[in-house]
This record gives sequence, structure tokens and C-alpha cells, in this order.
Amino acid sequence: MQTVHDLRAHADAKLFAGEFLPALHAYAVLVQLQPNDLDARLRLADTLLAMGEVQAAGLIYMKLAQHAANAGYPLRALVCLLILRELEPELGKHVEELATLYGKESGRLGRSVRMSLASTSIQLPGDLNLDDPPPAEELLPAAAKIGADISRIAAYPEKVPPLPLFSELPAETFARVLGAVKLLRKRPGEVILEQGQEGMAFYVLARGRVRVEREANGQTMVLAKLHGGAIFGEMALVSAEPRSATVVAEEDCDLLQFDKVALAAAASEATTVGAALDKFTRERLLTNLLGTAPLFRPLDRTQRLDLARRFKALDVAAGTGIIRDGDPGKGLYVILSGGVEVWKTEAETGEKVLLANLGPGEVFGEISLLHEEAATANVSAAKKSTILFLARELFQRLVEAIAEIREYIENLGDERLMDTRLSMETTESEPLTDDDLLFI
Repeated sequence: MQTVHDLRAHADAKLFAGEFLPALHAYAVLVQLQPNDLDARLRLADTLLAMGEVQAAGLIYMKLAQHAANAGYPLRALVCLLILRELEPELGKHVEELATLYGKESGRLGRSVRMSLASTSIQLPGDLNLDDPPPAEELLPAAAKIGADISRIAAYPEKVPPLPLFSELPAETFARVLGAVKLLRKRPGEVILEQGQEGMAFYVLARGRVRVEREANGQTMVLAKLHGGAIFGEMALVSAEPRSATVVAEEDCDLLQFDKVALAAAASEATTVGAALDKFTRERLLTNLLGTAPLFRPLDRTQRLDLARRFKALDVAAGTGIIRDGDPGKGLYVILSGGVEVWKTEAETGEKVLLANLGPGEVFGEISLLHEEAATANVSAAKKSTILFLARELFQRLVEAIAEIREYIENLGDERLMDTRLSMETTESEPLTDDDLLFI
């Protein structure tokens, strides 16, 4: 055992094995070595609680909640407050204090430099001995005192960072939402949500690390690894579609579960909560799109953020027409969520000919803009969708300024023209004109 990381792994292993005395000893040593190790302090309280020392554990949870909230770590504070609420419902009033501090009207919200958390790579003292923990009658009061003493770390920034999504809510609504939160505590390997399930809740990862994976063609593909502060599961909740991936705990995790039904019951201003969730989801989708869609790869981060502000978001219901055959090109469209159908009507039979199905991240409307011609195909929403729209003038400035984007769009247009020719040749006996090929 050489580093703080090794000591923490040792303490966790003892706790999970039910060996509470050596676990308590190890956590107490961790807190003594690194007073700003919030997770070790939390686990020290958890161990005391498991040993039946409810009062001592409760005091540490309360001290840690107050400290973490004021130091800019509200999720860890909320974990402590939810544990306290389980122990004594009257202590739930402290959740309101957290909501006031981090709610929309709080004067303390702003940019700040938070106290850094403990490093796990620090070397342990050479004379450290964990083989023989002190007897319980000595260790219990000593560990309780160490855990409750925050005097060495009680220095707070003037401002605290806003909580994504939740700091959009007024304090009163925020408090009611927090009243509906459920704390989930997961061990490594435990499944949090499964691909294909109906989305009835979203989650905030308060501490720990999770793995996002997807099953496809009999194989499991890891999509991402998320750390403390991550929000996930909201896409299925907003879109009412099944979960698109499975999330598994990679290490000891604390998660906040926000149930759809409980949220609606808890917050009379359900529309306020829904609007904040929708805004957050849309911003997340847009950020992911700008970072991954081929169209935007030539842009640096500053250019992407600037471009994002210039798009207008359009929410459309299934079946809504977006582009009509014969209309002039108005701008560039990018699918944020949902999907569209590109289609033409066969002149002689009136039959609808499907040319393409497009999904999130794909663009349309570019061909008529490049060739300055009217659209020769229809585009309609295949399902409820959010479409980003960039006006013609802004599009022209974009392709003129960045050669790589113009090249990408021109190549995409050439591919689609060929696809259109192949699709229409199956229903028409006469060759198409160039105008027929300019379907968008």
C-alpha cells in the first residue's frame, strides 16, 4: 500500500465486506491525511452508521452537507441531506437551504474557483500501520471527532457555480423538486438503467464513475464513461422513446434519481421544470451535435459556440412539412432530434417516392442553397423532431469563410443527387433534368 488511492481501495474493500472496524480506521486515517477528501469523510459517516452510531454519523453528514454546499459541491451536500432525511424526516428542511443557495435568484451564483479535492496519487507515510486498528471503544469516538471537524477546510469562495438544469429553477420550485429526489447508492458492476427500457426518470451522478454501453449485433460497445456531475437518462424522458443505452456503475457511486411522476406531483409549476429540462436537453444535444457532426468538424470550439447562437430551433410535430417542392431555399437545416423523410411525388401516378430518411446530426436544404435553385423535393417530419435552422445569408457567409465546410456540403450534395437519380429511375421512364435532381 503506497498511495492514497491504495488506502481508499483498502477502506472500500473492508466496508463492502462488512469489516467495519478496519474500514473506519482506514477512513479516519484518510481524513486526517487529507481533510479536504469529501468522499472519505462521507464514507467515514457511512461506516459509523453501519455500526449503529447514528448520532455521530448524523453530525458528520450535517457538517459535511453545510461545508460541501458552501464550498461549491452541492451534489455531495445533497447526498448527505438525503441520507439525513431518511434518518429523520424533520431534517429535510435543510434541503430548502440548499435550494435557496443554488436556486435561480441566489446572489451567490457565479464564476468561482472551488476548493480542490484530495489527490489520490500522494504517497502514504512509511510508518503507516493499518494491520491492527484500535479497539472500538477508542476508535469510535476518535473517528467521530475527526469526521465532524471541518475547521481545517472551512474556507469558502465568494461565489458558487450554478448547478446545470436546477439553477434554472426558482428556489421554491427547486426545493419541491429536491423533495422528490431518490438517492441511489450503487456498487461496481450494478446496472443503473437498461437499454430498451421505458424512460421514467433521469439521473444525476453525484459522485463516482459510470460506463455507458450499447448492445448492437450481439456486441457490446462502450460509448462513454461519465464522472461526478454528469446528467443522463433525460433524453428518453423528454422524447418518450426507449432507453438507447445501458448505464453500469464502474465504481462506488451515489446517484440522484428524478422520477417523472414524482416530479410532476411535487412541483405545481410542472411546466417550469419541464421547460428547464427541455432547455438543458436541447443545449446538450446541440453541444454533442456541434462536436461530432461532420459538417462542423472544421470549426474550432470558439467558432462552434458562435455558430450555435445563430441557429434557430424549430419544434415540429410528426407529418409537418418543412420544405415544399418548388419553394426557394430558405436556409440550412440540421436535425437535432427526431427524423425527417425526403420525398417526391411521381408526376404520372401521384405516387409518393421516398428518397431518404434522415436522423439526428444530418443536414438538408444545402443543395438548393449551393445551386441557388428552388427545392424539387419535399421534406416532412417523420416523428416529433427538433430542427435547427440557419438562414440563407448566414449559411452563405459560413461556406465562403471556411473552405472545408463548403467542400463537405458540395460532396454531400453530389452524393444525394446520385441517390435521387437512382431512386427516381425506378419510377420514371424518361431521364431527369438537372432541375429534377436538385431535390432540396
